[in-house]
Amino acid sequence: MGVKKEFAFTYALLKVIEEASQKLGLPLAIRAHQRNDLSVAASHYERALEQGIQEATLFQNYGALLRSQGQDEKALKILERGLDLHPRHAGILTNFANLKRKSNPATAIYLSLLALQFRIAEDSPLHKQKDLWMSLFAMLREQAQYSWALALVPYGFAALGNQPELLLQVLFLAEALKNDVQKSENFEPLVCEVNRKLEISLENCTPILQAEVRIGLAGHAFKQADIPKALGFYEHAMQTLQESPSSDQEEGDKRQNLIDVNSWNFGCTLIKQQQLARGWSLFEYGLRTPAPGKQRWQRSLRKPFSSNQLALWNGESLVGKKLLLLEEQAIGDVMMFLTLLPTLQKEADHIGIMLADRLLPIYKRSLAMHGLNDGSVAIWSYSDAKDGSLTCDSYDFQSPLGSICQHRFSDLQSYAPRTPILVAKKVRSDSLRNEYLDAFDKPVERLVGISWQGGGSANRIAEKSMKIEDFAKVIAPIEGVGFVSLQYGKKAAPDVKQWQEQNLDVIFDQRIDPLRQMDLWLAQVAACDAVVSVANTTIHGAGGLDLPTQCLLSRHSDWRWFDDPVVTRSLWYPSVGIARQSTSLSWQAAISKVRDWMMQGCPKPSGPLSSQC
Repeated sequence: MGVKKEFAFTYALLKVIEEASQKLGLPLAIRAHQRNDLSVAASHYERALEQGIQEATLFQNYGALLRSQGQDEKALKILERGLDLHPRHAGILTNFANLKRKSNPATAIYLSLLALQFRIAEDSPLHKQKDLWMSLFAMLREQAQYSWALALVPYGFAALGNQPELLLQVLFLAEALKNDVQKSENFEPLVCEVNRKLEISLENCTPILQAEVRIGLAGHAFKQADIPKALGFYEHAMQTLQESPSSDQEEGDKRQNLIDVNSWNFGCTLIKQQQLARGWSLFEYGLRTPAPGKQRWQRSLRKPFSSNQLALWNGESLVGKKLLLLEEQAIGDVMMFLTLLPTLQKEADHIGIMLADRLLPIYKRSLAMHGLNDGSVAIWSYSDAKDGSLTCDSYDFQSPLGSICQHRFSDLQSYAPRTPILVAKKVRSDSLRNEYLDAFDKPVERLVGISWQGGGSANRIAEKSMKIEDFAKVIAPIEGVGFVSLQYGKKAAPDVKQWQEQNLDVIFDQRIDPLRQMDLWLAQVAACDAVVSVANTTIHGAGGLDLPTQCLLSRHSDWRWFDDPVVTRSLWYPSVGIARQSTSLSWQAAISKVRDWMMQGCPKPSGPLSSQC
């Protein structure tokens, strides 16, 4: 082959390779998305956009991924761009509706109707139409558009027949109508009839579908605060999944996933409802329930020893025994569960605790100050296990920290056995306190530590946090009070700067990185007289130190907080009061409560720790 021909061949080959690689962005993104590798999927979706790919799947999938990561603004742009190119694409419209469901429900309903119209027009498979019908009925019910939903019911039955999922939605609608005081009609007969048809339809369904419907009924009963009824539906669903044989491995995996995920969710719900015995037993499913993002499981931990090397503790007597406790993924959870240590320490001959390096100095000092450096408790690092300083022969049992509750802490009276549980470096906290008192341009008698942003996934951060304009109302000037930022994360400094430009009395200590210097951060918390924070690690630091604290608790709080508004303090930390966001998502009443408390001198909060005490 001549030089020119060889060059031409090479050039043509490179062009083919280049064109092929340009087409790989979207397929690679879809594969990564399917295996839940979201960061890799996002990079490939971006690459596909750069390559000028205009397939509807790109915008549908990438918009959904961004929404799942809390990047709503970017998701909005991607979905809008997709609709410009594919205005009749039901998948993009559906994901757009999901994005708008909370912020603009009217738009979400409109988009869902459009998507359903296009699905019907293109004669889409029944399951794709069914999902849209279910979503539409749920959205209409959420917005109390009962008459509109009722008018659509005949069309739903015409399209789907007596599908159990549709009957379930109609049942929820009928119960909402029955409970609507503005409706004069008697909807009880409708509820009974739909219930009857639902039970008949379930007789011919697969075990998985039967279980899914009963799980839906259980969730609905929970929302109505009918816990016995909810548990009945849940147990029926679990029995169906566990007793009937699976046809193949795929079905078996799906059944197990339903058991794991819903048991975890129901466990968390029961804990929030103060049903601790059953709740903590189901909490164990978090060890095998998948979590979104980088963390693989809802409860994730590093085990230095396998269960073959060191037996798991199943609640046996600890008298004369040695127990090794393993920290879990969230720093705050570790701090919270360790408040229960004194109870176990009284029963066991010895307790060992595996901790990450960030917490080691805090707990070594705290336990020593509480007189627990007598050999009854030992603190271990992962490097100790790696270099052989810690061996499995040193202990009789091991247990994840979160698993101790099911064995010893089902009684509401058994929490917070010792306060304070933490001890900060006094010399350092005193030094910081003096510096902070001198840093304000006005006389300051009390330092109040503040934190306004939660942690976790992007969606959870948005749900748990307060907007800086709302939190500015919390820290509006109060005579004799200076505010100290205890907030972790990159946004803390610019937020404080913005408040300072508004002449608010708040300081930010750039020398302290709470995420990397937890021991120094704890000294900073201890330098304060009181703390006001959303539900994040700051609460665990302040509560562990037994500081007077108020938690600005979002309506989207998790299992760590009881739902009953009668409860005004944390069960885990009696010095932490609760100021709840309203059901309408307003912070006004909570802000007023916290402001009044600060003006009264930040006394130790009082009030019920549970509905029973």
